[in-house]
Amino acid sequence: MKLNAMGALTHLKRLLILPPSFTKPTRKPRLLEGLRQRVFQNAGTKLVALFLAIFLYIHVFVSQESEVVMQVPLDLSGVPEGLTWSGDVPQVARVRFRGAGIDLLKMRTRLERARLVVEVGEARPGHYQRPLVSEDVLLPADLKVQAVTVESPRSISLEFDRVLARRLAVVPRLEGRVAPGYTIYGRIVVEPESVSVRGPADVLDGYTQVPTKVIDVDGRQDLITSRVALDMDDCGGCEILPPEVTVRVTIEEVVTRTFQDLPVEVLRSRVGLARIVPETGKVAVSGPRNVIESLHPEDLRVSIEARGLPPGGTYTLMASVEMRRPGVSGSVSIEPVQPEKFEVTLD
Repeated sequence: MKLNAMGALTHLKRLLILPPSFTKPTRKPRLLEGLRQRVFQNAGTKLVALFLAIFLYIHVFVSQESEVVMQVPLDLSGVPEGLTWSGDVPQVARVRFRGAGIDLLKMRTRLERARLVVEVGEARPGHYQRPLVSEDVLLPADLKVQAVTVESPRSISLEFDRVLARRLAVVPRLEGRVAPGYTIYGRIVVEPESVSVRGPADVLDGYTQVPTKVIDVDGRQDLITSRVALDMDDCGGCEILPPEVTVRVTIEEVVTRTFQDLPVEVLRSRVGLARIVPETGKVAVSGPRNVIESLHPEDLRVSIEARGLPPGGTYTLMASVEMRRPGVSGSVSIEPVQPEKFEVTLD
């Protein structure tokens, strides 16, 4: 009984351990191995065939004639002396070329040597238009490539005009308001004061001066020295020399000064004595600080106009004030004389 039990246990262990015939087969490694053998079988022959196919393709490509469209620079040539032009001329043109593949390939690497040149030597003042043809395309002589057609633009349209040269004054353009309590003092200096302008006669005939680009003075309270370009953007084809000018704008603080006890003068047509009550007046003057501080009482003349009035009477008249210093009147403001009225007795 003991031996039978041991035998049964051994038999059970054998049943639990599956034999190799019962395990699931793995087909993937076998497939990969088969594919690898197929690929690398006669590898040398296959590489030679591949190289031959590539060589044959390249040979057919470089020797077979074909067409291709490329962009080339577009230039105007032979503009007559004394004429200028305006119009929309693109920088490049699209041209269809025909040739062997090898020549077209060479041309792609040397495209800067191919260009479309438009000869306009026969142009006269007025409208000018002509088509663009394949003969306008210049090609390197060593390339067997032919320009077939000009795809775009098909033509050019220009306006030719006589060239006019003249000297025009420069006018500065200011924008904004200086800081409160400050003012622009004196003349705005422009260097140079005029420039040479060269351009189409029909355009320049409408110009009497050249404005600058806008100079912003908003909120400023100091000296402005700026290099500014000239504004002639609407003058197509115009050349300006020099294209920039220097502009200086002096900004000064505004101050007020009161001149007391200024003598009052009576202007009359007849010789005689005149008595004034009061005999003096005061005047307030406002303007740039450096101007106001340099003024003297002698620079102001207070007078009463009594010419035409008969003697022997007393009149109530108003006085006026005159700035005697040259070049100052435009930069200062003068308040009315105080008091407003004077009693004048003419003897």
